[in-house]
Amino acid sequence: MTPGVTRSLTAAERAALSAGLWDALVAAGAFPRIVAAASPLARIAYLWRGHTPVLTLGDRIYWGRAPDDCSRQPAAMALLQHELQHVLDYATGRLTALGYAIAPRNWSYDLPPADRWHWPRLGAEQRSVLAEQLWRAERMGDSARIAQLRAVIPWTA
Repeated sequence: MTPGVTRSLTAAERAALSAGLWDALVAAGAFPRIVAAASPLARIAYLWRGHTPVLTLGDRIYWGRAPDDCSRQPAAMALLQHELQHVLDYATGRLTALGYAIAPRNWSYDLPPADRWHWPRLGAEQRSVLAEQLWRAERMGDSARIAQLRAVIPWTA
């Protein structure tokens, strides 16, 4: 993508998402856009992480090196699904920038044991990790893992 350009999701990207995610985004009134630039907050995160992360604020996904079409690259598509869970959380009011910043549980990517996956109690990154893992499990055909994740993620119903 050309640096600084903002784009909507492609038809191929929408089609490649796990079933239910796009419908949940539309139902929540979210219109995700990918911005081929780093967010100012991501530049601050660079100081503590050592790299500029992809960062979602509202319906904008700030992705400095975003592909023109994530559906052609499995790793990019998995990351897109992760970020779209954040977009959905913003659109439904489950997440705000301030809420993310002041609640350390939102920062953890580590998941509790599967028997303790209760969607409302998971932090923002944990919910997005599960959404990403669902996409990966679907591509691998891991039916047991798919069933386990669909039992927890509400928009898969």
